[in-house]
Amino acid sequence: MAIFLSIKVHFQGVFINKPFCYSDGVHHVFDNVDFVGMSYNEFVGFLERFTQEKCEKLYYCQPDLQIPEGLTLTSNELQYQEFIDIAYQCGVQVHVYMDHFGTTVHVSKANEN
Repeated sequence: MAIFLSIKVHFQGVFINKPFCYSDGVHHVFDNVDFVGMSYNEFVGFLERFTQEKCEKLYYCQPDLQIPEGLTLTSNELQYQEFIDIAYQCGVQVHVYMDHFGTTVHVSKANEN
């Protein structure tokens, strides 16, 4: 079963502090793409081909939260599957942030005790 998602990819920018945000970047919306049919490495390759940049780290923002609370690192197959599951369950456009400089961003899961 194909699952088509809408994501807004932010790239060519940088995470800054005070207030914490992704700045000076551009974005592109991908609608109706079957990201479930891709592995994590294929997803990163897809983004790198489009942006023509090396992806050092990849984040998404959980749909019901704002940056920085909702920012979640995606660096392996399990985390990528969590991203796909959340995006599919919410049914909204999910924001994806591509870090091409390797900036250190500390993220934690929302609602963790």
